[in-house]
Formats: sequence, C-alpha cells, structure tokens
Amino acid sequence: MSDAQLWLDPQRARRAGADLALAGEAVTARRAVEGGAIEAASGVRPWGRDDIGAAFERTYRGYEQTVLRAWAGVGQRLTELGGDVVRAVDASVRTDEANAARVGRAADRR
Repeated sequence: MSDAQLWLDPQRARRAGADLALAGEAVTARRAVEGGAIEAASGVRPWGRDDIGAAFERTYRGYEQTVLRAWAGVGQRLTELGGDVVRAVDASVRTDEANAARVGRAADRR
C-alpha cells in the first residue's frame, strides 16, 4: 500500500455534485421536450399504415420506447448521483472532523 493521501476540497466537490445534479435535470428537461416531440411525431405514424408502414411500426416502436426510457433514466440517475456526491462529501467531512476531535482528545490525555 502506498503512502499517498487523498485530499478533498469539500466546497469544490459539493459544487461538482450540485453541477452534476443540475446536468441531470437538464437532461431530463431535454428528454421531456425533445422526447415528447418524437413521441408526438411518431404517434401519427408518418410512415403510413400500409403493409410497409405496419412493418416499420413493429420494428420502430420498440426501439423508440427503449431509447426514450434510457434517456429519461440517464437524467434521473445523473440527478441522483449529484445528490449522492454532495451527501458523501458531507459525510466525509463529518467523519474527518469527528476523528480529528478524537485524536485531539487522545493526545490531551497523555
């Protein structure tokens, strides 16, 4: 094991987590607008209702729904991850402060 230390700038890490959450919200908003437009446009079946259009519909619809669900999921997960980063930073800072206090008390007892 190396003697390398991990240095955390809590304010910077919190900002990064908040930015990540905001990015997730932006992805979610874009999905709502652009994805909604895709759903609306495909809902009228612009490829037609003949045999060729029906064949296209059978293949296309599954892919469309998969992509739109994934898009929404990415936005949601980014938002959650940003919040998780902020909570992890806060927990790390609290742990460091508690450990520093314990070490200080142990040193005072000597």
